[in-house]
Amino acid sequence: MKASEIGPREAELRDRVIERIAGIIVERRLETPAVLLLESNRPLTFLVGQGMLMALPLLGSFIPPADLEALSRILDSEDSLDMLIQRIEALAQERASRGKHE
Repeated sequence: MKASEIGPREAELRDRVIERIAGIIVERRLETPAVLLLESNRPLTFLVGQGMLMALPLLGSFIPPADLEALSRILDSEDSLDMLIQRIEALAQERASRGKHE
């Protein structure tokens, strides 16, 4: 599914989840391994997304089910995956530029 094929409500949820995930990754300084993992396993991301849906009853006790479903949709979509990678890189760049100015 292309990012342009989703409704405004789903797009808002997708953007919120992308921002949250990217923020956590950059906050923990894991942007390089995260981008490497996402890029190198791009052909498998659909399967990972589907696996997350299958594990929803188990993972739902630790992570809100709505977030898991949104993450699964992100992994299903090439466009959304690209948006996640770009946001991780942008936040890492912002952090690096702030560090130089402090």
